[in-house]
Amino acid sequence: MTDDYDHDFQSELNRSLLTEGDFTEEPIDLTNCEKEPIHIPGMIQPHGALLAAANDEARTVVQCSRNTDLLLGATAESLLGQPLSAVIGERALAFIEESLARPAAGDMQHFLEMKIDLPGGPAEFFAIFHVSDDLLIVELERPADGDAPAVDDFEWVQAFFTRIKRTHSRAGASQVAAELVKDILGYDRVMVYEFDADWNGKVIAEAKNSAMEPFLGHHYPASDIPKQARALYLRNWVRTIVDMDYEPVPVVPAFQPSGKPLNLSLSVLRSVSPMHIEYMRNMGVGATMTISLIHGGELWGMIACHHDTPKYVPHRQRNLCNFLGSFFSSELHQRQRLDDYQGELRLKSLAQRLARVFGAPGTPEQLKEKLRADEDALLSVMNASGAAVQFKGRLLLFGSTPGAAEIVKLAVWLSQQAEDYAYHTNRLASVYPQAAAYPDKAAGVVFLSLSSDYRDHILWFRPEVVQTVTWAGDPAKAVVRSGEGYRISPRKSFAAWQEVVTNTSLPWEPKELHTLSDLKSIALKQTEEDLRLAEEKSILYARMLKENESRYLQLMEYSAVAFVTLTEGRIVFANLEAARLLRVSQAADLIGRELADWIDPSSETELADMLSRIVAAATQLRSCRLRMMSDSDAKDAPVELEMTLAHVVYGGKPSIMAIAREAVADAGEENLFTEVTRELSRYIHTDSLTELPNRRCFDENLTKDWLQCADNDKAMAIVMLDLDNFRSYNAMFGYQGADNCLRWVAESLSAVGNLRQAVISRYGGASFVLTMAEEPTSEGLARVDRLADQLRQTVISLQIPHPQPGVGEYLTASVGVAVETDVREGNPSDLVARAEKALAIAKAEGKNRVFAL
Repeated sequence: MTDDYDHDFQSELNRSLLTEGDFTEEPIDLTNCEKEPIHIPGMIQPHGALLAAANDEARTVVQCSRNTDLLLGATAESLLGQPLSAVIGERALAFIEESLARPAAGDMQHFLEMKIDLPGGPAEFFAIFHVSDDLLIVELERPADGDAPAVDDFEWVQAFFTRIKRTHSRAGASQVAAELVKDILGYDRVMVYEFDADWNGKVIAEAKNSAMEPFLGHHYPASDIPKQARALYLRNWVRTIVDMDYEPVPVVPAFQPSGKPLNLSLSVLRSVSPMHIEYMRNMGVGATMTISLIHGGELWGMIACHHDTPKYVPHRQRNLCNFLGSFFSSELHQRQRLDDYQGELRLKSLAQRLARVFGAPGTPEQLKEKLRADEDALLSVMNASGAAVQFKGRLLLFGSTPGAAEIVKLAVWLSQQAEDYAYHTNRLASVYPQAAAYPDKAAGVVFLSLSSDYRDHILWFRPEVVQTVTWAGDPAKAVVRSGEGYRISPRKSFAAWQEVVTNTSLPWEPKELHTLSDLKSIALKQTEEDLRLAEEKSILYARMLKENESRYLQLMEYSAVAFVTLTEGRIVFANLEAARLLRVSQAADLIGRELADWIDPSSETELADMLSRIVAAATQLRSCRLRMMSDSDAKDAPVELEMTLAHVVYGGKPSIMAIAREAVADAGEENLFTEVTRELSRYIHTDSLTELPNRRCFDENLTKDWLQCADNDKAMAIVMLDLDNFRSYNAMFGYQGADNCLRWVAESLSAVGNLRQAVISRYGGASFVLTMAEEPTSEGLARVDRLADQLRQTVISLQIPHPQPGVGEYLTASVGVAVETDVREGNPSDLVARAEKALAIAKAEGKNRVFAL
């Protein structure tokens, strides 16, 4: 029985129920498909069964799918009103309750493998469970033959990491991803699909059977995936339709005890919109699976798998696709960030050259000569084909531009449109009709003012690029006749349909537009560009050092719960809610005061004791109740405060953060206080750079893990990994390059650890650590050694270049391993010290190796 679905995968997911929206009960066609309430269909797909249990002591079954007689050997009517344990067993229910009781369990999708007693004997089931509207939803599937993948999990994940990392572009990485997914899942066609700003989609990579028509490069209109469908793709990484010709199975009764339909936003068996089924049938598709591509809480694309015939994908393979979706989403985002960063560095250098040209003393004629000599930089900074410079009364033209008279008129219009000295468009004729006369010169334009009165300015131009957009079928809506008359339906043909787009230039990329901020220094008359750059570097460095502090401030500033931060015993930060609670007019009145000033004398000793304890035990949250000093004329008893304190670093100094509320607060405030306490715990236990558990989290869990091994007669292992020669890597690539490297490594190590149910923590700097329980046998110790070497190989497989002479071509890692087979005889601190010693020996013996003590 397992529940190994990792929370890291789900941190990008929105696991809230879909409830808000403009939904309709009218018949659905393409005119109103965005209003279809697809999250409450009242039906499921038939390859599984669904049980909904109330939040009472017995977990009474209040709703279930009609097909329970086929999967569970009992009719739906006979299950309604029964305790859930009577259906799935006491052990399975206890496991579910334990899983739901864990922190942040409500934000997760859980699963387990179980046996259920059926009339014909015990049967294996795979269960996925979550909470919906206070009901426990359990979805059951029977394992299919050949549930295990054809390849070992680690080998497949390592191969995926390695092949993706070896690609040199987002397009190449997408193509490799499509091919690998097709290989492991066996679908006839796999496409990587990317959304644009208007939610139209484009196929950017495709792997397919040779006889199939290619869809690579085809565009799909936004109406193909309506808004509420995109919202549901944010809630699960993977979504499958096993058979397009399935008969939906109703959930009975149709409504919850509360009178509402059952919300299936997070369900894996949820029945699909009939409109979507018709759409897929029109494509000739018999089964599908989609893997969401999400970053920063935004759906930017998906991997779409199509099969001509019905196809069931076992959970084991679906779970691998969770890895894929999470990793591939992050990988393409990081790759885009790296590309943008390198491109911005190049463009920033060109912008600085131009700033120096404009900032240097001299006549307009001398400026003209300098710009002529540096014309390539002037055009390349915006990847433009032409530029016009109006400066100190002179109009200078470079490259391919409209005539001087047209530019003067255009500049007047652009100056009226500009915000913060700048304006840009790649469809100039659509907003300035006169530009239709010269699309070959200026279909797109960027305007930058060089002076506060807009008299001096630069215009960059790009010519028209006639684009032929290939759509997957005519995106216009199709009118069809049915037994009920005419209706709008999904298109029936997906043959390539081309649209010619004119009067449009290539779009201006964000990295190009970002350089405008550097060029604005000309307008601001900054005489020392180097000073500005040094100041910018200083700000970026300070921002990096204070990243954790900013996270705390964000949590505190806008909270409806009272927050104060104490440094050296005095309040250095307080929010508005703290001011209200402590009865002062504004938060500033609290700064510099001691918290004891508001505490009743009867609680002063307890407060002092609590503050000293939280400083001494910096790895723990502590809670207490204190009596608040009452007003001199108050007749009521002093108010009692409930406080939770945590050790943090604020302003570079050890500090104490406290959250507080009145102990007599109502239930709503209590829930808010509890939630903020959990959020505070998550903040102080998570590494801000890698999003892995941090050193504090590792230290706090160490003793607990040790005792758990003792209770279960297990050996305890600590595996400690440190990147080799990382100091020189940091010096060569700068902190941003080093940070990206640490994120990649952390993500890859975490994925490998998750496969072995081991949690990776960031130990500090370029060091990572994990603890794991194993059997105290030679086989168990061998598994620890294999995992340690797999972690080392994972770093190598990323092929992160390290061009420093004498250290090898790629970044490597050394690993130290320490195992205690009899935890009753030792202590966890000694085991950590042994792991650190083993790591030091691995370094001393030549690095890029594993050493065990």
